[in-house]
Amino acid sequence: MSAGSGRAGEDARLEQIRRQYPRWLIWRGSVTGDYWAMPPRDHPARHELISARDLGELAQRLARTEQQYDLLGHLAGLACA
Repeated sequence: MSAGSGRAGEDARLEQIRRQYPRWLIWRGSVTGDYWAMPPRDHPARHELISARDLGELAQRLARTEQQYDLLGHLAGLACA
């Protein structure tokens, strides 16, 4: 895999995470290359800034934060099943 195609895959994965968490501001730092996520203003974690070295870690941390505040609808539905 070339560096360019690896980057395209990362960009696609980043867009997938952004679609999964549309209210969050999610970006890749241009200096460090780390990934960052800032919750919406009305989110219980609004004073937290999430950082991660890679997209897998970012996805895990976002999911954990949403679970902590029980904000993912499909998880609430699973709890009732």
